Amino acid sequence: GYGFIEREGDTDVFVHFSAINAKGFRTLNEGDIVTFEVEPGKNGKGPQAVNVTVVEPARR
Repeated sequence: GYGFIEREGDTDVFVHFSAINAKGFRTLNEGDIVTFEVEPGKNGKGPQAVNVTVVEPARR
């Protein structure tokens, strides 16, 4: 799937599941704290996240 990462004081960034560094089922949960890099989107679209790593899972 895909979604958006919210950044404080900046625009949200598109993220595709293929950009998530994880084994098995790659997913993010609302509230996860992540690190990532930003690259220009494909076909002139907005920025996209790459090299996404969960550093602190969301509390449930």
